[in-house]
Amino acid sequence: MNVFEPTLAAGLVGALRDFVNLVKLHPILVDFTAALVPVSVACDLAARVRGDESLRHTAWWTLLFATCITPFTATAGWLFWMHDDNGVTGMTIHKWLGTSLVFLLIGLFFWRRDLRRRQQWATGAYLVAGLVVVALLVVQGALGGAQTYSG
Repeated sequence: MNVFEPTLAAGLVGALRDFVNLVKLHPILVDFTAALVPVSVACDLAARVRGDESLRHTAWWTLLFATCITPFTATAGWLFWMHDDNGVTGMTIHKWLGTSLVFLLIGLFFWRRDLRRRQQWATGAYLVAGLVVVALLVVQGALGGAQTYSG
């Protein structure tokens, strides 16, 4: 291991943190997750009710895009963490719930991918799970928004 590697890594993380904070990347990326996941679940629900194949495809693609962007959203959130967020219970929950949602969303994606491969409509269990993820996203967003806009 080169003696400069830890310094270089720390410098890169610092530069990345500065970039994320300068452009406010986390709040931008949050909008994609907050929009795409509920749209996916709503489209799957509507597709099942109406028997509409195009809505089923829309549900798949919006979930795919949400699953791709959400890990970057969470990473940007960790980099965007402010010193005044330390010790704030709502922000601690926001941080860990957001991290957990990455994994929940990946699980939901693989479940949905399996349904797609079998050319099945979203099941009732899948829709309930999707609605739970959407509810958790709402809580997540409310906690982050309360800290951001309370001052």
